[in-house]
Amino acid sequence: MSKHNESIRAVDAALRGDYDPALTTREFSKKISALGIKKANTRSWQLLLLGLLAGLYIAFGSHVSLVALEQGMSRIAAGAVFGVGLVLVVIAGAELFTGNIIMLVGAVSLQFSLRKLLRSWVVVYAGNFLGALLLAWGVWQAGLLGGVGALNPLGELAAVTAEAKIGLDFWPAFWRGFFCNMLVILAIIMATMSKDIISKVICCILPVMIFVASGFEHCVANMYFLPLGLMAQGAAPAGYLTMCSNLIPVTLGNIAGGTLILFIHPNRIRQLTHLLNSRK
Repeated sequence: MSKHNESIRAVDAALRGDYDPALTTREFSKKISALGIKKANTRSWQLLLLGLLAGLYIAFGSHVSLVALEQGMSRIAAGAVFGVGLVLVVIAGAELFTGNIIMLVGAVSLQFSLRKLLRSWVVVYAGNFLGALLLAWGVWQAGLLGGVGALNPLGELAAVTAEAKIGLDFWPAFWRGFFCNMLVILAIIMATMSKDIISKVICCILPVMIFVASGFEHCVANMYFLPLGLMAQGAAPAGYLTMCSNLIPVTLGNIAGGTLILFIHPNRIRQLTHLLNSRK
């Protein structure tokens, strides 16, 4: 059945008053499994391009959140507009590293190999970085931050933001990444369970708003914030290696936090229990 026909059936069901906006538990489990298998078998060049798109989308959300803060809005408002990035990833379609932590379910349940999981993660991570870096370079070249030595308020905020993130010690950065991706994975789970676009949008924005307002760290967002701030500071090329002091612990925290929320989810516990029992 085409998506168009599915939409018509959903509208008809809503008019009759028997439309359920969420998938059942069984439907959700099947959809997650199918998504993981599809991602694992996608060609590397496709993953790279889809990862680049996701990097751009998250960078758009990151940029508008920076603009919101510079305009004097609260971190809650900045988090709400940042959520547009994840909405674009989910609705328009792209491959986001932090969201692809969900592929662990398929790897652990032996639906595809660990090698395919790692290939997908590495290629998507690289694509995300390229997409975010591309937008950072474009924003800088557009003069939206002013120039080195003559930064406007947005440029000054970008520089201060990057400096603060790079200055984080390993474990604070790790834990901020940990809690961040618990929320991102919850957003992905809820958006996947939702049948209609409005529900998916709400499910994406609310958890993301929480992590931004709380000051948690997202590795793909930082792939935009860090190079943009370093450009504003006029850093030499060698100086860009300082990004690793933030990206490494935040990425590890994102992986750990996403993994935890996946495997304490009731559906996953039942799935893993069944798998372990079948091996006895």
